[in-house]
Amino acid sequence: MDAGILFPYIAAVSASSANALAYIAGQRGRNRQVVEYYVGDKRYVGVRNLLLYRSLFNIEFVFHEIPQKHIFIDWEVFDQQDITFLTGAMDCQTGKTLWFPKAEVTPELEVTIASCAIPMLAPIVRHKGYSLLDGGVSDPIPIEKSIADGNTFHVVVLTRNANYRKPEFRYKFLLKPLYSKYPKVIEAMLQRHEIYNRQLELCEQLEREGKAVIIRPLQPLTVDRAGSDTSKLLALYDEGHKEGKAAVERVERLLSSAK
Repeated sequence: MDAGILFPYIAAVSASSANALAYIAGQRGRNRQVVEYYVGDKRYVGVRNLLLYRSLFNIEFVFHEIPQKHIFIDWEVFDQQDITFLTGAMDCQTGKTLWFPKAEVTPELEVTIASCAIPMLAPIVRHKGYSLLDGGVSDPIPIEKSIADGNTFHVVVLTRNANYRKPEFRYKFLLKPLYSKYPKVIEAMLQRHEIYNRQLELCEQLEREGKAVIIRPLQPLTVDRAGSDTSKLLALYDEGHKEGKAAVERVERLLSSAK
């Protein structure tokens, strides 16, 4: 946003599908305000929510109360943007990613909630006849989707440092009791590390070939996906801004060559 860049194509999964809303709506700093003022609230994330709502994140608070009553999303600008925005969620019946277009992202945020529904830590989301979970399981880094859709230059935003490789899932014994009706979910969870590492290696290959720019932390994360330490999360946000700023020149150069 600082450089005046709005990409014509965005594919996002999991938390990225929520973070992208403010980017598309042109609301600089909105996501940082959410971290600063609300992530530390006990309603936002915690075991209490898991006990009360079967979700580590309080869906009503995070996806409805905050954007509708406190830190609004500018839906008028969002709707006016003439771009392709795809939100990915995993179809529990097939274990594959379903991609929902920008027109299906509404203030109720149903497809965004589905994309963020972490297996075991959130309930399955029912939407338009589908049973959906976190798109980060079936397509953790949607580079292959971007290539399949004809893009020849990619900006990839990651949350892990350069030497990171995803390990195997540690809680295999919990999958069958929870997802006995959805064997493809179990299969996808067991294969997730392989998919992630394959997609990551493809991104790094494209970067070496001058076809991609990867923006990611320089150091290993000190927060986990359920982290609510405001100071650590703000520091991570600011690091992301710093690394994004450092990448602008490379992005602009490659954008120019791609035209």
